Amino acid sequence: SIGELVASSPRPPQQGRSMTMAAKRTSISSSKRTVGRPAKVAKVTPCPEAESFAPVMRLMSEYCSLSESCTSMLASALPVALQTNKEDRHAFENSVIKAFEDACGDAERECKSAIEAAKVACSKHEEEKAGSVANLELAEKKAAKALEQKNAAQGFHDQKQAEKEKAETALKGAEQASEASKAEVQEVTGKKEAFEAEVEQVLPALKEGNFAPKDWRLRQKAIARLSHLLEQSDAPESMVAGAQLAFKDKPESRGQFAVKTVEATEACLKTYSQALAQAIIGASEKSEELRGDMVAKEEVAKASQSECEAAIDALITADNEWADAESEVVGFKKSIQGFGPRGEDLEVELRGSQTSFERFQELMRQFESFRDQLLAPALEVAAEGVEATTSTPAAEGEEAEVPVEGAEATTSMPAAGGEQA
Repeated sequence: SIGELVASSPRPPQQGRSMTMAAKRTSISSSKRTVGRPAKVAKVTPCPEAESFAPVMRLMSEYCSLSESCTSMLASALPVALQTNKEDRHAFENSVIKAFEDACGDAERECKSAIEAAKVACSKHEEEKAGSVANLELAEKKAAKALEQKNAAQGFHDQKQAEKEKAETALKGAEQASEASKAEVQEVTGKKEAFEAEVEQVLPALKEGNFAPKDWRLRQKAIARLSHLLEQSDAPESMVAGAQLAFKDKPESRGQFAVKTVEATEACLKTYSQALAQAIIGASEKSEELRGDMVAKEEVAKASQSECEAAIDALITADNEWADAESEVVGFKKSIQGFGPRGEDLEVELRGSQTSFERFQELMRQFESFRDQLLAPALEVAAEGVEATTSTPAAEGEEAEVPVEGAEATTSMPAAGGEQA
C-alpha cells in the first residue's frame, strides 16, 4: 500500500526545496534597548511553490479514494517528488508518483462509470417514459372499448328489465282474470244450486195443492217465492201474474188456462236451470283457458326474470372492467406526470457527473504538467534569488535589522513524512 511504501522506503534527497530559517537578531546596543520590549523576528512570506501545487492537492482530496493515513503521507511526499527534476528523481519519488497515478486511474474509472451509469439511467428513463406513453394509449383504447361494452350491457339490461316488468304485468293480469273466472264459476254454480233448491221447495207443493185451506197464508208465501223465481228466470209478466192465480186452486179445480200456466211455469223454471248449467260449463271452460294463459305467462315471466338477472351480471362485469380500465389509465397518467421531475433530476445528475469529470481532467492535466516538466532547476533559481532583509540602523534606543546570511523569505514545501526542512 501507499502507507507501507512511504514508511519502508528511505527518505529521498531533498533537492530544490526552499528552506525557512529563523533570522537572527543582533542588537546594536543592548544597554540602550527598552526594557520589556520584545525582540523583532524576521518577516516570513508564504512559499509561492505551495500554491502552485494546490490543484494536485485538490485532485487528491476530491477524487482519490484513499485512507486518511495514505492521504496524509501522499500530501507530504508528492509535492516534494514533483519538485524534483524528472531525471533526478529517486526510485521512491517515482513510486510515490506512480501510486498517485494509480489512485487517479481509479478515480477516472469511477468518474466514467458515474457518467455511464447516469447515461444508462437517462436512457432507461426515456425508454420507460416511451413505454408508459404507449401503455397509456393502449389503456385508453381498452377503457374506451370497455365503456362501449358497459353502455351496451346497460342498454341490454334496460331492455330485459322492461321485458321482465311487462311479463310480470301480463302475468298479474292473467292471474286476476283466472281468479275472476273461478269466482264466476263458483257464483253461477251457487246460483244454480240455490235456484234449484228453492224451486224444489216451492213448486211441488203448489203444483200438487198440498196446502190446506187454513194454510192459505203459507200458500201465498210459496206463491210469492215462486213469482220471485219466475222473475229470476226472466219469465214474462203475464206468466208471473197468471201463476199467482193458477197456483191458488187445487189441481182438480184448475181450468184449462190454469193447467197451461202451471205447465209453462214449470217449463220456464226448468229452462232457466238448464241455462245456469250451461253458464257453469262456459265459465269453467273460460276459467281453464285463462288458467292455461296464466301458466304460459308464468313461464314467460320466469324466463324474463332469468334473462334480467343474466343482464344484471353482465352489466356488473362490464362496469367492473370499465372501472379497472379507467383506474389503469389514471395510473399511467400519474406515472407519466412523474417522469418530468424524475427526468430533470437524472439530467442534473448526468451534467454533474460530466462536470465533475471535466474538472478531474483539468486537474489531471495540471498534475501531468508538474510530472513531465523539468521544474527543479527553475525552483532552485527562484529559491536562490530570495534574500532575507534586515532593518536599517535605527535611532538610538531602537534595534537595527542587519542582513542575515542565508536567510530566505519563503517557506519550504512539505517533505516526505510530513517534515519540514
